[in-house]
Amino acid sequence: MAIRRTNQSKSKPRAPPTMTPPESIALEINQIDEKKRKLKKAFDDLQAHRSLLSPSFNLSWSDIDSHFSSIQSSLSNRFGLLLQSDKTEPSPTLLWPQLRTFCENMDGNGLGKFMIDNSNKRLSIKPELEQAVRSSSNPAALVLDAIEGSYHCSPSSSSARAIDSRRIFVLLLEALLEIKPNLTNELRERARTLASDWRLNIGNKPSEALGFLHLIVVFELRSVFKMEEILDYVFLISKYKQATVLSKKLGLDKTSVAGLVQKLLHTGRLLAAISFIYEFEMTDRFRPVNVLKNSLYNSREAAKRVCAEGGNSLKAQNEGTDKELSALRLVIKVVKERNLELEFCEENLEECVQELENVRAQRRQEAAKLVSPANPPQKRPRVVNNLTTPTQSQQPPQLLPDHRHGLQQVNPFGFVNSTVPGVNVHPYGYPSAPYGSVASRPVYYEQQTGYGLRPQYQPPYYPQ
Repeated sequence: MAIRRTNQSKSKPRAPPTMTPPESIALEINQIDEKKRKLKKAFDDLQAHRSLLSPSFNLSWSDIDSHFSSIQSSLSNRFGLLLQSDKTEPSPTLLWPQLRTFCENMDGNGLGKFMIDNSNKRLSIKPELEQAVRSSSNPAALVLDAIEGSYHCSPSSSSARAIDSRRIFVLLLEALLEIKPNLTNELRERARTLASDWRLNIGNKPSEALGFLHLIVVFELRSVFKMEEILDYVFLISKYKQATVLSKKLGLDKTSVAGLVQKLLHTGRLLAAISFIYEFEMTDRFRPVNVLKNSLYNSREAAKRVCAEGGNSLKAQNEGTDKELSALRLVIKVVKERNLELEFCEENLEECVQELENVRAQRRQEAAKLVSPANPPQKRPRVVNNLTTPTQSQQPPQLLPDHRHGLQQVNPFGFVNSTVPGVNVHPYGYPSAPYGSVASRPVYYEQQTGYGLRPQYQPPYYPQ
């Protein structure tokens, strides 16, 4: 009996230490990154069995990651506001007291190393960072010390560690941007030297460009660099939510932004283009509904090219369908976010999505029948005069000729450029007429049929 009592006493769990509500919330926020990593592993395992999934399953990891990152950022920001608005305690609970210690001691090197080591918890650090930096005697010098001490020690590749360090630099610079510190000539010169080194590592890496542009904005170094170079970096970071804010602080005028929007549209970056159009109040120049129609038309043309180049194989047809589905869902997202329901029929778009999903499901069923044991083997091709002639069942579906291809330029991204052959256009366009007007000759259609495209368009596309 004594042994039994001993076992019972050993098996009794210890009561967890008491945690305050803010500490409990912070703990949960800090665990989000680890949970996301586990979800990514489960998603990759699921993708390995993609052929067994429903045809309607078209989610990509970037979509899921973007969704959860948005929720995570929102929770973190609200938590920070909750801490700041708590007036019941004389001094609010600090979840990261080390931040204030580093800042009050002007230990920039220690601050940078501490934040990079805890980069997976950066969203819970962010709400306390600005006040911590404010507590230093010289915020601008502190942040420069933190970045300079860590920049040359961190890898300049596209590794996860390098990307995390650049995210930390952005957090520090964003905090400094809110503080609006006093800048001396000495500090600007230090920042200019750092920027000159930084630009050499940007290449085609958005995370590098994002940090670089924050540095330019905070230390007022816009005049040091050419506008063309700045526009290239803004284009590179166009997927980030900070892109439009940084563009305004960089002083980009509407002519430059118009060229940037043209470039975004030509490379299929619809969401980014729409964000710039609305943030810079250019809906009169780039009519949103026309932009969406053009995106749908381009997706159909891209789907047709994929099918033709792939010999109308099942794989090529599915890839073409995926292109149309992605474009349709993107347009539906914009219509909802920008309240364009009165100008763009969302129901018709949803019907097209359903139709394409049904087509893909039908293809899957037919493919399953072809590989089933009940089906006899395919007839061998007939050989006539040493020439192989395919049977009728082996003939690929014929596509209707399309005279429009002769008048359109297809860029490397698979989209139809909205320029007339023979007309030279500046890399950023600088259009002088509204996007969608006759003067600029883009591929837009005023006669609305179907879900808003010209009569020749028969949504959606798939080989018959």
